[in-house]
Amino acid sequence: MFSVLIPTYNRARFVTSAIDSVLQQTFKDYEIIVIDDGSTDNTLQALQKYGTRTTVIRQPNSGVSAARNKGVEIARGQWVAFLDSDDEWDQNYLISQFEHIRANPDAVAFVTNALEIHPGHRAHTHFQTRMLGRFGTRSAIRIRRPFRAIIDHPHWYLQSMVVRRDVLLTTRLFDPALAIAEDLDVITQLALVGEFGFDKRVFVRIFRRTEKLSNLASAQGSLTARKSFDTVFERLDSEPALTFMERLALARVRSANQRALGNLLLAEADRKQARACYKQALMIYPSMKSLIKYVASLFSARLVYLFGKRQRLNAT
Repeated sequence: MFSVLIPTYNRARFVTSAIDSVLQQTFKDYEIIVIDDGSTDNTLQALQKYGTRTTVIRQPNSGVSAARNKGVEIARGQWVAFLDSDDEWDQNYLISQFEHIRANPDAVAFVTNALEIHPGHRAHTHFQTRMLGRFGTRSAIRIRRPFRAIIDHPHWYLQSMVVRRDVLLTTRLFDPALAIAEDLDVITQLALVGEFGFDKRVFVRIFRRTEKLSNLASAQGSLTARKSFDTVFERLDSEPALTFMERLALARVRSANQRALGNLLLAEADRKQARACYKQALMIYPSMKSLIKYVASLFSARLVYLFGKRQRLNAT
């Protein structure tokens, strides 16, 4: 029924907890595939205790996208379930997903809510107010055309999602060239294919750790993140299947991302590139926010020059 894919890299301390959370599921029709992405710690030794209960695939270090793609390739289940090697499922996660599938087998994907846990035990649920507002008094909903719901809330967790494998294989799968947003790239493609189901109950625990490692789950800087998101948005913009309203929603989100990229570049004193981003934001989706940013960037260099000149005159 389910193929559970767990990519890991140097996560010997955590991967066993992730696997244990799968083995404790009340629903038992699944296989576990762990893709070790060239770990250099004792991950392989930690996995030995599971014997035949898991399939372990080892590959040279190639990144999380290549690891997930390998798992999708060898998976035997009708549905693919993703779990990162430092996160955990509630014991009723798979049974809840199975019940949704049984009620609506033609859907493309099913998504549950998740609890994000930060260092110091700060925690909050993943679904934001806008998404929760869609449920009303219901605990679960289905959205026939989910693209706008996905793009308006662009950070989705694969760990709380199950996807039909046959549909997943029709996408580009996970792009190894993307350091960040490779999951959104796939999810948005799926959202143009068919119906998604959503459950606002929390069945997944997402741990935000402070490891000083370059590992599968590590972000590689805000600039990299914003550029990766823009790559995804640019690809989507060329999709002929987008409706007018979907294209408008995409433009609004992409414009905001360009504006955020401009802010980061400005913070690094790269005024020229920042101005180019603000201009691009205006062209993609005209807004007062982008206009103000762009106009301010035109005058900021002159103001800095005049301020510096005045300081020099005062000094003399």
